Amino acid sequence: MSTEDSNDHVRQTVDNMTSEEVAAVLDQIAALYPAEEPLAMPPQDSPLQRNRAIELPAPPPVAQALTLHVEVELVVPRVWRQVVVRGDLTLEDLHAVIQRAVGWQNYHLHRFWESADQDSWHRPYYLTDGDVAEGEQGSHESEARLDQVFREVGDALRYTYDFGDDWHHLIRLESVDELAADAPRAVCTDGEMTGPLEDAGGPPGYNELVEAFSDDPPLGRLEDYVREWLPDGWDPTVLDLDQVNSAISLIGASTEEVFAVVAGVEPPAAIGALLELARPDVLATLAELCRSAGAVEGRLDDEDLAAIARPYRLLLDLAGTEGIPLTQAGWMKPAVVQELVAALGLETSWIGKGNREDQTLPVAQLRESAQGLGFLRKRKGRLLLTNKGAALSTDHDYVEAIAAGLLTDRDPYVAAARGLFALLTVAGGHSDLKLAGGVAELMTHCGLRTGPAGVERQHAGDMVWPTWCALDGDMGLGKKAPRADQQAVGLAVAALWPERSAQTDA
Repeated sequence: MSTEDSNDHVRQTVDNMTSEEVAAVLDQIAALYPAEEPLAMPPQDSPLQRNRAIELPAPPPVAQALTLHVEVELVVPRVWRQVVVRGDLTLEDLHAVIQRAVGWQNYHLHRFWESADQDSWHRPYYLTDGDVAEGEQGSHESEARLDQVFREVGDALRYTYDFGDDWHHLIRLESVDELAADAPRAVCTDGEMTGPLEDAGGPPGYNELVEAFSDDPPLGRLEDYVREWLPDGWDPTVLDLDQVNSAISLIGASTEEVFAVVAGVEPPAAIGALLELARPDVLATLAELCRSAGAVEGRLDDEDLAAIARPYRLLLDLAGTEGIPLTQAGWMKPAVVQELVAALGLETSWIGKGNREDQTLPVAQLRESAQGLGFLRKRKGRLLLTNKGAALSTDHDYVEAIAAGLLTDRDPYVAAARGLFALLTVAGGHSDLKLAGGVAELMTHCGLRTGPAGVERQHAGDMVWPTWCALDGDMGLGKKAPRADQQAVGLAVAALWPERSAQTDA
């Protein structure tokens, strides 16, 4: 008899027992396997039970420059940074420096331990705000100056980031020097290798990725899903000190300061909800994306304007003053669908007869887009022009109205997703639904979640679908025209920065 059969037999037996009979059986089992003595918990005042305050000497009368060596332990090849920091910074400040110097994203918890010994996690540690919220006692990291912790060359402590992957860092004082009057908070002067990837499975998982890269940079031996997870162009051997120091320089900067330094352009209004959530390092990433997109002129000529407006103009002209009649199920009637298919040149590029809206996706997308933009409304079995739709006349009018509604939604995070999609379109020079993966990644970096791993790509795709339909070539209605990419970029620029008036006058 199989295990499943045996289990079924036991279940049937238990199901037929009374509660008193079940209790009696459990008592018999307990008598056969007596429990061991319970483990004695240490007393409440034991160092094993609670943290304690860490005594530190008084800071020196004059702040000095400290050169620290920071190394991520158990990673092969070595990942390390040399940073010169002001001695009057605190451990809380050093946490921010390490995050940017190594390349972490500050997604997880962290801790500074008093000791650098191998058993440092049994020693006292400095509290974070999260520890204080949990009622823990001890010395807070914001109250410990670096020149109190690191006094003599060789002084060291351990820093742990992410208690799941357990990234342990050994921090050691290399030198103490005079502090220049105009010295920055911190600067990274040397190092090796790019920082490990977040959620890579700790040193063992990351070492496997680096080994795979060393053996075969295209990473052909890895599973497809692993290659898709890795950042585009990932190379663990590269370290860009200028990029590292740019990130360090932005610690504590406001959104306006970050964009002024990195982007040189105003952030699009559409991504405003993300700017309220993003940490400085993520803000820098968004600002860099805006810088790349902002450098693109995205000018549209008269031919471009006509191509973008044409599908909407065809549909709105059919609505006219009487509206478009709908079936009882709410679809446009077959004759109207056939007329649109013919006018849009879809007879050869779309499968099927092209006479049913629910089976002719390009037509359904066009209608959905026109309604979403506020050009049409459904009333009493007909699609009617709205005042906005009726006011459209020139190709310039159409494109301006499309751009104005392209990135909007009642949900500010959906609007932000569409704004990111437009930015990626402009920066990359083409519109592709695969860009939803980049949207999902950036929104996850801002702390948003639609699933256990963050914002799922599929969910991001759903959010940006209407924007992609409008940007993708001939409004997503068939084969791409020769200038489809330029038109997508120009329309996206007009939606992101309407004040730039990327379109030429009609």
